[in-house]
Amino acid sequence: MRLKDLAGLIHRLAPPDLALDWDNSGLQVGDWDQPVTRVGLALDATLATVARARDAGCDLLLTHHPLIFQPLKRLDRKSGPGAVIWAAQAVGLAVFALHTNWDQAAGGVAAALADHLELTAERPLVPAGRALYKLVIFVPFGHEEPVKAALFELGAGVLGDYERTWFAAPGEGGFEVPARGRPFIGRPGEEARARESRLEVLVPAALVEEAALAVRRAHPYEEPAFEFHAIKIFPPGQGLGLLAHWNPARDLFGELARRPEFTGFKWAGPRPGRIGRLALLPGSGGSYAALARRLGAEALLTGDVGYHQALEAEALGLTLVDLGHFETEWPGLRRLAERLAAILGAEGGEVVCQVLDQAPVWRRKGGGSR
Repeated sequence: MRLKDLAGLIHRLAPPDLALDWDNSGLQVGDWDQPVTRVGLALDATLATVARARDAGCDLLLTHHPLIFQPLKRLDRKSGPGAVIWAAQAVGLAVFALHTNWDQAAGGVAAALADHLELTAERPLVPAGRALYKLVIFVPFGHEEPVKAALFELGAGVLGDYERTWFAAPGEGGFEVPARGRPFIGRPGEEARARESRLEVLVPAALVEEAALAVRRAHPYEEPAFEFHAIKIFPPGQGLGLLAHWNPARDLFGELARRPEFTGFKWAGPRPGRIGRLALLPGSGGSYAALARRLGAEALLTGDVGYHQALEAEALGLTLVDLGHFETEWPGLRRLAERLAAILGAEGGEVVCQVLDQAPVWRRKGGGSR
């Protein structure tokens, strides 16, 4: 399928409006019309992952971290993002990022880590709302279906996992027809009354203009009455991180030490005893220590913990565990591959998803590594 069509399916998992303002998720390199038959997934677009994608026959490298965060002043072929962009372009590889929109998506990165650790999720650490518009249209009885069909084809009417959602209530409307009007109901120069449905459909912010055009095309009235209302919804499980329940019978550090992917973890604050509630925020979440403690968490599992964040954890009496940035986001990458493959299979597509990434190796002085 075309990259543009595939992006629409990808955004079912992580709607673009969930991305934080400072982020740059979405297309990084490529052509919306290029065909895609094999997708490689990696945490980052690097020269190594571009080479692996090329060797695997991929047309698209789907990453968690954006390749381009800030406006580029130059495209250096030998260093930085420029080198990766040149390398991807040379082999016809598109690069697409799902970053904070996948972080905040229900069932996304944090949920994948919670499942990996066999935790029982309670609620997001920071709930995230979705900014949508409610489209209200007044349609004469018996003419609702063409209007709904036009909006649904566009992608409106999606609420969580439910599609083609709508609401309608009966009513009556009145208007005076212009002398030179060509009304669907009534006569020019006269007042008219009509039995109408108040039809309501949710519309993503990015589709507002197209939805307005779709209504005008499908509506039988010469001058249809419709309006958009800005709203915010909070789907369950959507937001940054998670609060979760830990089985007090399981020793937290003992459990982490037994898992080879977490053998190099470090921690600050009190040595945890029999904890029952913890928070987790994959990636770099040390700045959320105070919030986690305020919400009743006894420990916070994250990555990239800094010196001052460790001091803060000591003062808060919170166990702050640094499992590693890559290690905490890796389960979310595998989850993304599985869910994307399932969606493509349901759509009858033949796109193959393959995880290409591997954990970085930290080397110590003297040549050893861990």
